[in-house]
Amino acid sequence: MFEESVSLTEGYTKTPEGDILPPLKLLAEDKGAYTEYRIWGTEIEGLYLWDRKKYDDDRGSYQELYKDELERVVGRKIDIHQTSLSRNKPRGVLRGLHGEPMDKLVTPLNGVVFIAVADIRPNSPTFGKYITFTLDQRDDEKNKKSIFVSSGLANSFLTIGDKDGEMFNYLYQTTDAYKTSEGKRSVKWDDPDLNIPWPIEPTIMSRVDAAENKSLRSLFPQKFP
Repeated sequence: MFEESVSLTEGYTKTPEGDILPPLKLLAEDKGAYTEYRIWGTEIEGLYLWDRKKYDDDRGSYQELYKDELERVVGRKIDIHQTSLSRNKPRGVLRGLHGEPMDKLVTPLNGVVFIAVADIRPNSPTFGKYITFTLDQRDDEKNKKSIFVSSGLANSFLTIGDKDGEMFNYLYQTTDAYKTSEGKRSVKWDDPDLNIPWPIEPTIMSRVDAAENKSLRSLFPQKFP
């Protein structure tokens, strides 16, 4: 199941910068000198990739990580209630799959990360499907990409960078405050019905993520006749 490199799944592409991305559809863009951005849709409704230009000068650089153009694509108000920073060992840390009832805008800041998002909305036409992103942010000169995860989707990530690299930082912007257990719906990271192709074996997880999250079948038995 586990390999020491990320394989290129059918339909996925590897960018010149080293990211591995799923099939994407351009939904909105602006090519202005100081407003350049692109928002891409995926096969799963409510899951978007958002890419804003980084502006460099003699001082360093500047990049915005959230503006209301995302609301126009999603079609509703997105009120960011909390911003959190997750720090993790650079390789082998897995968090997820977490399906809290809130929208999330997540932005890897450094290192290399494998992100998997599963649709666990029982009434969705893509229920049981997943999409992955491999983002390589080891080059700090690259602009940061963000992923918007709509409420009801289950997100996760696995750090796959260099073992002796720097701590991996992950920025969360959410429409509700984080709660350790209340209202959380999570799925086993190795759920056999999802069968997510994790590129390396996770070595560090919370006790809950390692052994206590439920399977997709136990959460939604009506979807598995």
